[in-house]
Amino acid sequence: MGRIQEVGLVTAGLMIWAGACYCIYRLTKGRAQSVRRLARNGSKVKMETVAGIQNQTLAMCEAMLEKLICMIEMTEDPSIHEIANNALYNSRDYPFSHEIIRNAGRISIIEGLLNNPYPSVRQKALNALNNISVAAENHRKKALNALNNISVAAENHRKVKTYLNQVCEDTITYPLNSNVQLAGLRLIKHLTIISEYQHMVTNYISEFLRLLTVGSGETKDHILGMLLNFSKNPSMTKDLLIANAPASLINIFSKKETKENILNALSLFENINYHFKRRAKVFTQDKFSKNSLYFIFQRPKACAKKLRILAAEYNDPEVKERVELLLSKL
Repeated sequence: MGRIQEVGLVTAGLMIWAGACYCIYRLTKGRAQSVRRLARNGSKVKMETVAGIQNQTLAMCEAMLEKLICMIEMTEDPSIHEIANNALYNSRDYPFSHEIIRNAGRISIIEGLLNNPYPSVRQKALNALNNISVAAENHRKKALNALNNISVAAENHRKVKTYLNQVCEDTITYPLNSNVQLAGLRLIKHLTIISEYQHMVTNYISEFLRLLTVGSGETKDHILGMLLNFSKNPSMTKDLLIANAPASLINIFSKKETKENILNALSLFENINYHFKRRAKVFTQDKFSKNSLYFIFQRPKACAKKLRILAAEYNDPEVKERVELLLSKL
């Protein structure tokens, strides 16, 4: 009975703190927005007031964040971790911004959640990493002239990078098309926009190609997005070509697939073919296994046949045009 009471108290505490923080945040956010509106309307209110309100909000959230984290660390109960994970990372309007969480040095909390036995908890941990990595990348792009901000974003990416190999290893073994697998693929797709991360996952390309042949439409969407990231980078061409590719890979060019997936697959093959043709003398047959992606481009007859069938059966002018373009270059 004591254990049940303890869990109940912790859960209640989390919910109370979450609700309190959110209410205070909304009130304070409203004050800041009001001040901005007054300033835009020609009021004499100084913008320093806005900065002051924002600083108060930041300090308040950091203090509440510490209390929330202490409550997380009191228990190993997965239900508590799931509530906390949702509160800390996955709510769009939640007061604990990614920057506050980073400054508090609490990204390491996710490490334990990635190893949680409950798939729903692991899924939210993967979503958390994805949200933080995307926020950091957006922050980096907007701060090209602010070296300090760039360094903060880069540091955050380095922290996320720590978990990338584990995420890849886990993602390929999760149940096919499960929410937790999709969360892992989504994270990898977003991270591999950056070339530094692409070279970290080369050992898993064969597995991603396998998943591409058996996965659902959404699974294929994430994998194609990831592979497209690779194909745009010439230094990744060889890693793609040496990967084992099931013979059924060309079935992605089927009228049963979504238009978006077909177009992405066409772009993927166009990019690989372009870099393959440019460096054909470097890529000799003896360097590649018989099951490698290399031979789809070295001996493109089967792929070309599949593309012609797609062009004949798929009633979409854009798809037909793109198919003809790829056929002319194979």
